[in-house]
Amino acid sequence: MKSVNTSIRQSFGVTLFKLAKTNKNIYVVDADLKSSLYLSEFAKVFPKRFIEVGVAENNAASVAAGLAKTGKTVFLTSFSCFSPAINWAVIRQSICYNNSNVKIIGSHSGLMSGSLGATHQMLEDIALMQVLPNMEVFSPADAIETAKIVSAVSRSPKPSYIRLVRPDTPAFFPPKLSFTIGKSQILTKGNITLLFHGPIGHLAFNLCNTKENSLEIINCSSIKPLDSKTILKSIKKTGKLIVLEDHQKIGGLGQAVSSLLLENKLAPRFIHLAVDNQFGRSSKDYSKLYDHYGIGIKALKLAVKKLN
Repeated sequence: MKSVNTSIRQSFGVTLFKLAKTNKNIYVVDADLKSSLYLSEFAKVFPKRFIEVGVAENNAASVAAGLAKTGKTVFLTSFSCFSPAINWAVIRQSICYNNSNVKIIGSHSGLMSGSLGATHQMLEDIALMQVLPNMEVFSPADAIETAKIVSAVSRSPKPSYIRLVRPDTPAFFPPKLSFTIGKSQILTKGNITLLFHGPIGHLAFNLCNTKENSLEIINCSSIKPLDSKTILKSIKKTGKLIVLEDHQKIGGLGQAVSSLLLENKLAPRFIHLAVDNQFGRSSKDYSKLYDHYGIGIKALKLAVKKLN
């Protein structure tokens, strides 16, 4: 699948700036990562709506919660290894418990952070966030969908978490396709259900689909709330399932889907491709990390072969 690499982080910053032009209630609380999240223009044009707290993630979450209680729509921005990893307790008590209108942006997630190594390759953020009551969790496929998700959550009063990645990634989300909170998108029809979230889903389009060997690729960017209806309908049809994600097996999309299968008494042939109880490691090329942890194109091809 031919596509142009674009920046998910830049899409976030540009989209938020556009939204802020017409929505004076949008505020940003930043933890000293303004340039990395493309918020410099926002800070310059809207200085009274940009609060820089520095390297103080717990304080940032508290400030964001306080602003939200005054009726603001607050975007709390940092790297996911700092927020929600460091300030989870404050997010739980000050944001989720009060159902506050705070949108937590966690950038540099997953193995895609490459050379930053294990400390910054956040592989547990979805697990941390989807367990929290009131919190909604999203993982955009690319820069195109990032803009759609940011726009959607800006109109929602609920707290939410949006997972972003560091490098430029292939743009493969159909521009004319809409995003709705709690809904998945079927991108291709086939005889093996493949569920994914985030940019790793692009790997599925690199496989040669035939009538005998085809993937029903479903983008599950809305992890919580999860689109149970679409997912179950596909699995009932195919009887075969692959879940592909750049996250720990425990607490990720695959585990959420496993619970859904048990609740509905379904037992498809199931392969979950995710990081298996390990930390990351450094690499200039994240695709090598994908191969090392068994979530790359080689592992995906093998999974398809096993299910055929």
